[in-house]
Amino acid sequence: MYLYDKESVYRLDKAAVRHDGLAEVELMHRAGQGVWQAIGERWPSLSSITVFAGSGNNGGDAYVVALLAREQGVEVQLIHTGNLTGQSETARHFRELWHQAGGEIDLWNQQAITGDLIVDGLLGIGLSRQLDDEAQSLIQHINGCSVPKVAIDIPSGLNADTGVAQPCSVLADLTVTFIGKKVGQYLADGPDYCGDLLFDDLGVSSQVKSSEPPTLNVIESGNILLPEKRKQNSHKNQFGHLLIIGGDRGMSGAAMLAAQAALRAGAGLVSVLVHPECLQHLSAVPELMVESWDQIERKLDQASVILVGPGLGQSKAAKSCLQALLSVKKPLVIDASALDSHFLISLKSDRVVITPHPGEAASLLSLTTAEVQADRMQASQQLVDKFEVVSVLKGSGTLVQQKGSIPLINVRGNPGMAVAGMGDVLAGLVAAFLGQNLTPFEAAQSSVLIHALCAEEYALDRDEAGLIASDISQLVPRILKVLRNNGNSDPVC
Repeated sequence: MYLYDKESVYRLDKAAVRHDGLAEVELMHRAGQGVWQAIGERWPSLSSITVFAGSGNNGGDAYVVALLAREQGVEVQLIHTGNLTGQSETARHFRELWHQAGGEIDLWNQQAITGDLIVDGLLGIGLSRQLDDEAQSLIQHINGCSVPKVAIDIPSGLNADTGVAQPCSVLADLTVTFIGKKVGQYLADGPDYCGDLLFDDLGVSSQVKSSEPPTLNVIESGNILLPEKRKQNSHKNQFGHLLIIGGDRGMSGAAMLAAQAALRAGAGLVSVLVHPECLQHLSAVPELMVESWDQIERKLDQASVILVGPGLGQSKAAKSCLQALLSVKKPLVIDASALDSHFLISLKSDRVVITPHPGEAASLLSLTTAEVQADRMQASQQLVDKFEVVSVLKGSGTLVQQKGSIPLINVRGNPGMAVAGMGDVLAGLVAAFLGQNLTPFEAAQSSVLIHALCAEEYALDRDEAGLIASDISQLVPRILKVLRNNGNSDPVC
């Protein structure tokens, strides 16, 4: 699945006119028809609707919905906002048809909303600025109505490129989007505002669809790589010796979570270096080889992959561990407190994966967390450009990126993953797959998806709020088996 920014969608729209010979009037009619069909399928007994139409083409689509509803005997309250004289010729065409059909147009004046469902055709994907007070007031009024809401193409107020509300957005129960799925529908707050998302390609040709490179590629089970299935004649050294460096006082759990995830993902051997006071805790896991930080030079020679950061902290001894890694040329996964800008720039390895959450990314880029979240795509690009690594920017719509490749986005998982330790588990998965001969980019995208699918599997028969990080590790072997058996098609979850 591919996602597009708004400029790419505009070009796809023009390509449909140019290559397929589709008049803009026909495209607008198809869009409105698609919305009305979706409404009819979900709410078949509807007797009245309120349609909000703006002055742009999104409003033109709304007029089509109003016409089709009226034709089927549904009572329509049509409320227009903005300057009618500024409408495009195509949108004006359907407004005139509405008049000819005997339909009335009310201008918004805080009147009562009478429909059993609201259709949002106010703004569309072109919004790139903060809404004025009047628009914010209207959207808040719409959100305060206790009836279903259907957005045409994108909820009004949502930035189609960033997934950020400007500063508020219609909270849709259903969004019907056209031509190309928008990046902002899957990033940041996009999924919360869009509700259920339906896609209608408006019947454009494959030539049109392939005429524009996507902005993002969605990570799916069919486009990830898994470590090769093991031969009967195998031994542990073929599957990587992972060295995890972390676990300062009071934070040994982070290193433990990473280690357990790596074992469940198939790492052949896992060694862990921790603060001396944490040795007893981790030594309780018989599969782990546990020593203190002062053994780092010897253990670096033995390891084939290194993960540094889970629970490492900022002590003098921790910084000494980072110093020892600067000249290492083996694959590295950098997480948590090891995500230091000077450290990353100084590394000699050319096989590095970093896994920052938004706060850590902000520190690396000398930004605020709010600035990172306001444009996650830009932040991801900056991380790749600045440090020349594979970046996994965690969060709603985790982004995986390396130089020279289309960025990837994860759209799976659930909010139950917003809990301590999830990042440690993810880092352990990435490191384990690196040790089994996946490239850094392959290991990152496979780990992100499997991590998310495990969360979905957990929530099949349990409330997602009860998910904890160690649950993910326990489910990894099941998800791996399903992926292998289904030829990487989606698991049942």
